[in-house]
Order: sequence, then structure tokens, then C-alpha cells
Amino acid sequence: MRGAFKPCGVITITTDFGHRGPFVGIMKGVILKRFSDATVIDLTHETFVHWPAEAGFWLERSFRYFPKGTVHLAVVDPGVGTDRSVLFVVAEGHAFLAPDNGLLGGVINAVDATVFKVDKEQIDRLALDNVSATFHGRDILAPIAGEIASGNVAAQELGRKAQDYIPTLIDPPEMRGSELNGIVITSDNFGNLITNIEEKMLQPFKKPSVQAGGCTVPLCRTYADVSPGDLLALVNSLNVVEIACAEHSAAELLGLGRGAPVVIVEGI
Repeated sequence: MRGAFKPCGVITITTDFGHRGPFVGIMKGVILKRFSDATVIDLTHETFVHWPAEAGFWLERSFRYFPKGTVHLAVVDPGVGTDRSVLFVVAEGHAFLAPDNGLLGGVINAVDATVFKVDKEQIDRLALDNVSATFHGRDILAPIAGEIASGNVAAQELGRKAQDYIPTLIDPPEMRGSELNGIVITSDNFGNLITNIEEKMLQPFKKPSVQAGGCTVPLCRTYADVSPGDLLALVNSLNVVEIACAEHSAAELLGLGRGAPVVIVEGI
């Protein structure tokens, strides 16, 4: 199996739950009841609600900062309570567990992955009693994550290898003539607009500039390369292009958000 998985006891959780209510805390409690020695880390609970693609975007660019053997549990699940499948993916020594709704499509595309669909029999065996139709994160995914992280359940026991999974919902950037076209995936707490355009995609350009919201801005190295209030673009710490406004919010200034088009052009 590609990137053989040996659990190290670490579990990350990614959701769209936010921090109102007890939902994240309850999931952690369920995990710890199955594996009391687990180290549980919140990756983020502020992904865009009902849109699995953003959670997958963060996972794809974050998982390598954790030790091999980490279980990455992600729950953005607008199809909760339906017969949608649950995926378990092993890649580069990491494991990923999420609904089969496109959330893990980007991870699978980016790495050499082995994909499993969790058998219903295994779900029935490992899940909590009286599974809710609205909280599979608590009743199904959290207990399975705890069992995997503890080493009590191996990947091969969970289900069959699969090729028929739902792909990512994010179209990759594409060249159209001499221009590279991508989109804004999300904005962060500073109002920086984070795109799906990776640094390596800029190689065809000698002096790339970034167009978005009717503005053309230079590609800089860091935020301090322009004066406060000025727009700029840069390659951020996750190696994707972001559009920023020094000491202000680019999202507010440009009125842009998720899905907005971004174009890389050759600068003058």
C-alpha cells in the first residue's frame, strides 16, 4: 500500500462547525473515549459552511506539517444522514477520513494515495449506538478516527479499495493564451484573498502581475513591500498566490470572496 500508515496517536480535526455550541468538543470526547492517549489538534473549524472543497484545500496544504502516522479527520457534510460513502485515504504515511463528497479529492490528486471506502458493516460495528441522522461527525467519523489512531483497526480492515470517489469541486487553474486563470478559494482573518494558483504555476511569467476585481497589482515578496493601504499580491506560506492590502483587508476593499476570478498576466 502506498505510503504505509503506522499510527502515531495524533488526530487533526477540520470542520465547518465554528465554535458556537458543543459539537467540536463532543467529537473530541468521543475520540478520547475510544483512545484516551490521543493528541487531538484543531486544524480549523471555520471553513466555509456546506462547501467541502475549502476544507480539502486546507488539508492538502497542511498535512505535511504533522508527523507521519497522523489521522486527519474532516467533517464538512451537507449530505449527512444520506447513504453517501465514507472515505479512508492513506498517503505519504498519513491517513485521512471524511465523507465522500469531494472533500478529499484534492488530497488524492496531489499525492500518491490509496483510497478505501469504509464498509457499512464496519461503520455499524465501530459507530456509536443510535446513530443520529444529523451528526455523523460524532457518531461515525470520530469513533472510527479514534480506533484508527489507536492502532485497533487497520486500513485493510475498514473496507475495499476504491477508484469511484467524488472528485474535488475546485477546477484547477488553466492557461488561456498567455494568461493563467484561477479563483479565490477563501479569505483569512486579515482579509487576504487566498487563491488556488500555486507558486510553481508562475514559472511561464518573467514578471507576473495579478488581476482581480478590476485591479492589477504587482507580485511582491512580503506585505511591507508596499505602503499601508496599498494592494499587492504575493506567494504566501502555503505556496499559493494571495491578494492582500497592507495593514487592511483586500476582501473588503475589492468586495471579493470565494469563487472570484483571478488572472496572472505578464507585467510591464
